[in-house]
Amino acid sequence: ELWYPRRVREAVVSTQSTGEKAKKTIEQLQKGDNSISQEENMSITGSNARFMIMQKLAMKDKESSVMVLKNMVSFEDVDDDLEDEIREECSKYGSVKKVSVYQEAQSEAEDAEIVVKIFVQFDKTSECEVAVNSLNGRWFGGRSIVATLYDEQRYLRDELSG
Repeated sequence: ELWYPRRVREAVVSTQSTGEKAKKTIEQLQKGDNSISQEENMSITGSNARFMIMQKLAMKDKESSVMVLKNMVSFEDVDDDLEDEIREECSKYGSVKKVSVYQEAQSEAEDAEIVVKIFVQFDKTSECEVAVNSLNGRWFGGRSIVATLYDEQRYLRDELSG
């Protein structure tokens, strides 16, 4: 597996939904044709792509050793083995310090939907970035995983909702 600089990985992630354009950009960057004008001419289409780029911009210049996995499992799928399974899978990308499974009710109502967020803290920010880039968009149990960096200071303060 090849390792690319952050600028290349961000270009790949932010253009995933544009299909052929993403492939072309990757090929150009791999060939060394990585001028700023190439990146400036990329277009982002679709609400998911816009959301991803907004998340990227919000986290720009912020490094974190914590990622959050959403849409990986439902409330009913949470069991005693989940943390160990996540730790084992994520250890492929680096040394995992901690795995936390957080279940968040979407409202105060008794029958409110419960969203499961899985937080994974790595030893190094670079390991976390590799995991996010590898897991985001991957299918697991019929669900498309949403993997993003999570503000490390918020995680350390146990601010897991929102």
